[in-house]
Amino acid sequence: MKQNASNEQLCIAALGGDTEAQNALVENNLRFIKRTAYEIWSAQRELNTTLGIEINDLVQEGSLGLLDCITGFKPETGNKFLTYAAPAIKNAMLDYIRRWNPTFEAKNLGNIDRLDDVVRDENRGKHEFIADSRIKNPEQIYIAKETHEEIHTALQKINRRERTYLWYRFGFEDDMEHPLNETARHFHLSESRAKSTEKTALINFELELPWWY
Repeated sequence: MKQNASNEQLCIAALGGDTEAQNALVENNLRFIKRTAYEIWSAQRELNTTLGIEINDLVQEGSLGLLDCITGFKPETGNKFLTYAAPAIKNAMLDYIRRWNPTFEAKNLGNIDRLDDVVRDENRGKHEFIADSRIKNPEQIYIAKETHEEIHTALQKINRRERTYLWYRFGFEDDMEHPLNETARHFHLSESRAKSTEKTALINFELELPWWY
């Protein structure tokens, strides 16, 4: 049963002390944790290699960071568990590197997310994760990787509304990236609503990419 349960259902069970649910929650989100670990480790590959830090070390720390979010998550808000936990997963990995390298914090303060970066959307009453400035948009990934098979596969896995938005915003139809204000007008949205839609769509899109991106 637990293998078909959602993150939110597993979190509720784990909060009650169900260790099997805790393990399933980590397994459900392992692809995201591995991808985050790879991105952080690769950003300073030589340094991490010198310090003896391995990707699996960061995966373990990220998993612990995810589990630490169980007690603070409030499913009644309508927020997705992974959206809530993503900053803590990343911060747990960064904290691990800082413990090995005291100079890391001074260089990377701007990349540290906090759980209070999960803010309320005033119009919808939902929560949204403030997107990491390092998250690549689909166009950037396309250029960097010179491949589109994974991009289109990931786009097909997100919901139609988000896929249509990203398809227009980043120029998959006409090879022209459209500014946020133009995209908002195209879809008859306010700029704030378009920005919120874009953040959510990019997070969901990134979750569907292969873990090595």
